[in-house]
Amino acid sequence: METLLPYPCTCGGKLKKSFCRVEFFGIDFGEQSCEVCTSCATEYLDDTTLETIEKEVKKRKLFGLERQVNVVKSGNSLMVRIPPEIAQFSGIKIKDKARIFPLDKHRIEIDLNV
Repeated sequence: METLLPYPCTCGGKLKKSFCRVEFFGIDFGEQSCEVCTSCATEYLDDTTLETIEKEVKKRKLFGLERQVNVVKSGNSLMVRIPPEIAQFSGIKIKDKARIFPLDKHRIEIDLNV
């Protein structure tokens, strides 16, 4: 039996207690307690889980590496420039080989282990 919570989601839907699979910056945190909206399916993590994620991300020196980049055109291709901090962290260099493939409609992965 699901436990509905007495406060609503930002969309106005009802929240229920549940467990969510948590992955952040490629780090798998496993199943964690969360609240899920029955209308929009948004998942909310509690402060303890967020603190655990933040500590691990900082420990691995990933904190602050996320960047917003622009997509530009070069010939017939589209290009995404990799910021120098991310290039340095990942070890990617000019003329390195990489594989790029879509994970879904909103995510693309670059594999540097080619």
